[in-house]
Amino acid sequence: MSITSDLLFAYLREIFYATPDAKLEIEKLEEDYVLLAKGLVFFAQCFSEYNEFADALARGDLSVPAPPVENELTAPLKSLHASLKHLTWQSKQVAKGDYKQRVDFMGEFADSFNTMIEQLADRQRKLEDEIEASRKKAHAMEMSNKLLRNITQYIPQQIFVVSEAGHEVLLMNDMAKLELVNNPDYLTMLMGMIPVCNKLNGTYHHGIQFEHAGAERYLAVNTYTIVWEGKNALAMVINDVSDEKKQLKELEEQAYRDAMTHCYNRFYGMVTLNDWVNEKKRFVLVFVDLDNLKYVNDVHGHTEGDEYITRVSCHLESFSRDAFVCRIGGDEFMLLAPDIGYGEAASRMAEISNAICNDEYINGKDYSYSISLGIVAVGVDNELPSSSILSAADERMYEHKRAQKKERLSS
Repeated sequence: MSITSDLLFAYLREIFYATPDAKLEIEKLEEDYVLLAKGLVFFAQCFSEYNEFADALARGDLSVPAPPVENELTAPLKSLHASLKHLTWQSKQVAKGDYKQRVDFMGEFADSFNTMIEQLADRQRKLEDEIEASRKKAHAMEMSNKLLRNITQYIPQQIFVVSEAGHEVLLMNDMAKLELVNNPDYLTMLMGMIPVCNKLNGTYHHGIQFEHAGAERYLAVNTYTIVWEGKNALAMVINDVSDEKKQLKELEEQAYRDAMTHCYNRFYGMVTLNDWVNEKKRFVLVFVDLDNLKYVNDVHGHTEGDEYITRVSCHLESFSRDAFVCRIGGDEFMLLAPDIGYGEAASRMAEISNAICNDEYINGKDYSYSISLGIVAVGVDNELPSSSILSAADERMYEHKRAQKKERLSS
């Protein structure tokens, strides 16, 4: 009796402090305690599985398989495991621009997570509304100028009256004279634009963009057909809307570009992809995923992870002058390049991939850079929607990632 009690107590202590090394020699026990001993062995197995599963979750390893259904000890952990995997999926959806995701568990974290998503969605809406308001304002300014019946020298717009035949200057105000002093070819440039404008009720409404003294300028020009001192003439009222155009471009940059990499964001990337598909363009789509970004973030910090993302984006933008690069997720990029075939794109991406692996920033570091990628060539006869093209590239990227892992394991 005493020996049996000692053996069972020692085994129970080993279960808690030496799992999974706990051993119980059942043959040394009295027969009445064999069933109890087998129950303790089953408990030890369940407890060991519980510890292994809990340790994996504590490390953030959500790929660990759940213990068998017979192990009731791990039921709460299984529920937490499922919740964390779903939360991870939701976070990826948010990174892709899906602001409809909501978390309904995890207490204060859920409140903070949902508030963050609402703020991101609200910021995107406000930026888009501000862009639209600025666009309407610029359009209204371009269309609202009317020729005043009594022209004075105090009107802030430039005003020219020129004959239709020969473009002889019949009148100009002080603002127009000042412009000609600074830019003698100004009127010639303007008159060169007049024939290409659409005539509407005797009035031409158009915008002109040009560069002067190293700076881009935008003019809103209203041209009226009139009779001046018996001659058929054109009266031009000109507003310089450069500041408004500059503000609009800045707002578009904020709405359509990723803040960290300055590549285009997912929203604008998908708009461009849809446009290219609808326009029947010939192009390639390259889907790129950064390898081991989570390891860099977890071990070396998010500053190093952000540097990783930024440097890869710079390499991708070197693909070609007319390539379009956008960041569509935390570690995912989409590259669109027009008028190029699969072979040439694959060759260029091989060069870029090699440059990423040998980026000077990681010299002396104890981690490396690499990417996985999938390429889809789209022809002018393409009938697939943009979502199918992107999915095909995504699948090829994962095939490439699996092949690289297999190659590393075998080497």
